[in-house]
Amino acid sequence: MNARRAQAIVAAALARPELLSSWQQEPELLRDYGVDPRIFDLETMWKFVGLMVKVRHNKLRVQLPMTFRLMTIGELEIEVFASYATHQAIAGRSLSDTSEARLTDLLSFLEHWLNFERHEHTLLWDLIRHEEALTRLSAAARLAPKRMAAKSLQQVILNPNHIPRICGDVVLLTMRSDPRIACATLRDTSPQLSEVPLGTFHFCYWRPDDADEINIVELDEVGFYTLSLSSGKRSIGDLSKMFGGGRRPAKQFLDVLRELAAVGVLMFDTKP
Repeated sequence: MNARRAQAIVAAALARPELLSSWQQEPELLRDYGVDPRIFDLETMWKFVGLMVKVRHNKLRVQLPMTFRLMTIGELEIEVFASYATHQAIAGRSLSDTSEARLTDLLSFLEHWLNFERHEHTLLWDLIRHEEALTRLSAAARLAPKRMAAKSLQQVILNPNHIPRICGDVVLLTMRSDPRIACATLRDTSPQLSEVPLGTFHFCYWRPDDADEINIVELDEVGFYTLSLSSGKRSIGDLSKMFGGGRRPAKQFLDVLRELAAVGVLMFDTKP
């Protein structure tokens, strides 16, 4: 076989991961190019593509240190980045220029590619969103002017006309694992990822108006959806009706609002 032709096949496989993917599925297609598919190690080529794309995402290690460690410990790095390269190539998209855009693209890919029946895939999805939330709020803290913390009205008698709004910046995430436990596990010398428990967790990543510090608040389901609906436009009465109650809120719902106000993440305006 012509050596130059073989080199051209290898170059095409590395430059166009979608071609490599099709050859992996149907090796006999290579005969159309006048080469014997048996002389190529397509699996090794695919892994090399993953390695190249992983290296091009090395700047994300600063923002996602535990995510990359999890991929290393779980032996997911090459699989993730090789599959990502194929996905981008088939979609006709090149890698984005900035780290922020590359992180957004990677998140979009993982959301649909990950198999959430696999324990380590679930941990990866939760952990990368955890670190992305911290990165996003840290960037917001650097760019936003400092504002005085708003005074909460949790000490007053709340009525249906009070309007709850969030004090500061928040990211709300529902997860199947607690990324704080995953991070602690990954700091071990020999992490046992299978020991990180799964369940249902609701988190509020919160940066107050007057601080750079980011707080992680675990919420119950009612608290989580209350915050997600507290846009500063809906009154307590409106929220109560959205939760299936009457306009006059139940004591239990008011208690949730007071608890969120006591933490500092929620305050109340009076309806004009």
